[in-house]
Amino acid sequence: MTKAYIASYGEKEKMGIYCLDIDENTLNMTLYEHLLTSDYPSYLIRKHDLLYASLKNATGQNTHGGVASYKISPDGHLALNDNYASSGRSYTHLCISDDDRYLFAANYHVGTTAAYALNEHKVSKKVSVVHHQGHGPDLKQRQLSPHAHCVGFTPDKKFVYSVDLGSDKIVLYSYEGAKLKSIREQAVVPGSGPRHMIFSQDGHFAYLVNEIANTIMVFRYLDGVFSMIQMISTLPRHFKGESSTAAIRLSASGTHLFVSNRGHDSIAMYAVNKESGKLYLLYMVHTSQTPRDFNIYDDKIMLVACQNADKVEILKMDLSKDLLEKTEQSVEIPQPVCVVF
Repeated sequence: MTKAYIASYGEKEKMGIYCLDIDENTLNMTLYEHLLTSDYPSYLIRKHDLLYASLKNATGQNTHGGVASYKISPDGHLALNDNYASSGRSYTHLCISDDDRYLFAANYHVGTTAAYALNEHKVSKKVSVVHHQGHGPDLKQRQLSPHAHCVGFTPDKKFVYSVDLGSDKIVLYSYEGAKLKSIREQAVVPGSGPRHMIFSQDGHFAYLVNEIANTIMVFRYLDGVFSMIQMISTLPRHFKGESSTAAIRLSASGTHLFVSNRGHDSIAMYAVNKESGKLYLLYMVHTSQTPRDFNIYDDKIMLVACQNADKVEILKMDLSKDLLEKTEQSVEIPQPVCVVF
């Protein structure tokens, strides 16, 4: 059995983290635990036997929002390790340093990147916070101010990067002792609304998904400098409706890249040229309504969190045949927003 953890924006006692058992042969999914969280869990990451959650402030009160962590037992059950309230701050994305000493978080609502010290996997104090500046052309009424949406480490570990949807840029920080210092800003095409960014396995290429423009930008990366080499749409040419991208993932093999489209309600599948870094669209697989997040296990199965359909769907994969195929298997979970294995 494979374990999966699903963040949910369900109302009141239905919000939290849902734990699934997945039979890799039959693709049957069984819910074995629901853990109520103190606030909406907007994003999850797993590191070793710990699950970290960024918490969205759903009440507007200064006692809510923050970061939580949970111990994962050998049988997959969760136990609260830490619940750090951040004085009303809402975080949408986070990452952990390799030495487990620091946690970095992106705050979409106020446009900041924050750094915290960890002690035994618990937040001990806030070390630094940087407020982003600027705004985009506001094509979708989303760019009146900065909106940090994603935070991570460059492959060379020299910088923390923060992707800002509101100001159309990637911000690079030095982070010695978790003291964030802005080093460089990479502007992207105005009105793109960058959401998430990932890197190729060799660290030579970055893939940036743009929520407003529904595009992927491919950059060559070297020592803190991004040079764009391709921009490709995530939607079919004939589609004229409203849509916005959400998640972006690479297969473990690095040969395929996937993006979810909310509105078109699909997963777009691309072949990756590992030498040039460039993408080639293969096809799209339709999902239920609003695929906000998805994740891949062992390049064999994909779990898709369909937020407005209140369900998690499972797709089967055979990358040797460029195959991504929807199955009849799904499980009902209220407003699923993030998937972690």
